[in-house]
Amino acid sequence: MSDTGSINERQIDQFKDLVKEGNKDALKTLIKEMAPADVADLLEHLDLEERLFVFDLLEPEGAADVIVEMQAPAQGRLLESLDNEVLSDIVEEMDSDDAADLLGDLPEDRARQIIDSVDDDISRDIEKLLPYREDSAGGIMALEFVAVNADADVQDAIDTIRHKKEDVGRVYSVWVVDGFGRLVGMVALTELVLHNSETKISEIMEQDVVSVTVDADQEEVVRMVKKYDLVSIPVVDSKNRLIGRITHDDIVDVMDEEADEDMSLIAGIMPQDIAEVAPIVISRARLPWLLGAMFGELVAAFVISRFEVSLTKVVALAFFFPVIMAMGGNSGTQAAIVVVRGLATGDISMVKIWKRLWVELRVAIINGFICGTILALVVGTWLSDFPLGVIVGIALVTVIMFSGFAGSAIPVILNKLKVDPALGTGPFVATSNDVLGVFIYLGLITLFLWGRQ
Repeated sequence: MSDTGSINERQIDQFKDLVKEGNKDALKTLIKEMAPADVADLLEHLDLEERLFVFDLLEPEGAADVIVEMQAPAQGRLLESLDNEVLSDIVEEMDSDDAADLLGDLPEDRARQIIDSVDDDISRDIEKLLPYREDSAGGIMALEFVAVNADADVQDAIDTIRHKKEDVGRVYSVWVVDGFGRLVGMVALTELVLHNSETKISEIMEQDVVSVTVDADQEEVVRMVKKYDLVSIPVVDSKNRLIGRITHDDIVDVMDEEADEDMSLIAGIMPQDIAEVAPIVISRARLPWLLGAMFGELVAAFVISRFEVSLTKVVALAFFFPVIMAMGGNSGTQAAIVVVRGLATGDISMVKIWKRLWVELRVAIINGFICGTILALVVGTWLSDFPLGVIVGIALVTVIMFSGFAGSAIPVILNKLKVDPALGTGPFVATSNDVLGVFIYLGLITLFLWGRQ
């Protein structure tokens, strides 16, 4: 995705003025000096008519580099406005993985027309990638890679790199396969330079190669790349045959995508809200979560109504509802974000999850005790009733402990149930905190008041 901080308002105004003047030469000059990501950023700040005018100035290769950097809503509107002939020229300049992603977002009949119109080699590659899930290793891999047979020599490997340089682009490693195409090793480029041209690849290759299967989830790919500090990783099928590679730039995109998605789902919004401009689309995505939260709060209201007598006796207790609810909510959210992100990145494994839950519970106890002590002193001084203040403080400690534990436990439970923790954690934590928080607070207050009678 493009970095929205790279283009300033002055540049946008400059481009808009040149578009109004129809000054194509000046626009081409400016575009030539910009990185594709910056051009994509610029296009996202223009209206559709201006966007098309500027985009038409790009050669197919430049257009391919730019369109893959655009955010989904803006990219989608641009694709709708381009004819199939232009799109076909652009697709032919793309890497196989980018081309498959682009066509996967188009209506099936239109994607088929474009596939049928491009070169046979390109269409075959796209056909191979389209069946894979978008969030799998197969969905993000590229079919362009350099591989040599284990029986080949260093000169053969160098010749293969030269032959495939235009298709593969940057070569990070040379994968080694046997006669059946199965991955058996890897050779670093430095090894090819340092050894004699007649040296057999089997003599200098590393046999312990980290790879991922084609159906592995993209989050698993990220974990493997981070764990072993890789710049690219080979993709194999169920028989360990080499079929593609995933490079570090794709991994960075996946990490950004997963982080955006998880944080958006926790907040109950769709990941593309920031880039989306259609109010109806945004409303449709957010409304179900708002309705769910509203019904959850109605349950909390029902719980409050059951303690009407207690509230009538000490009306001032209602003053502290916002404090109790907010502190519990913050504690739960902090724990939930840490655990959701840890599960997504692999920093928190299911093997050691109980250790993490125990850590979060102890953190909640410490924070709850400090905050509860402060609130007890404030309430006791305010109402001139320190025993009541102690009860309110105890209620806050209990709520923070519960919310902190729930915020860390709920993502784990959802993960065990094969439900995306980011999707359900926010609503579950918020509703459980409000309902049980109110119950704990008013329950302790009621018991205290009964004890005084």
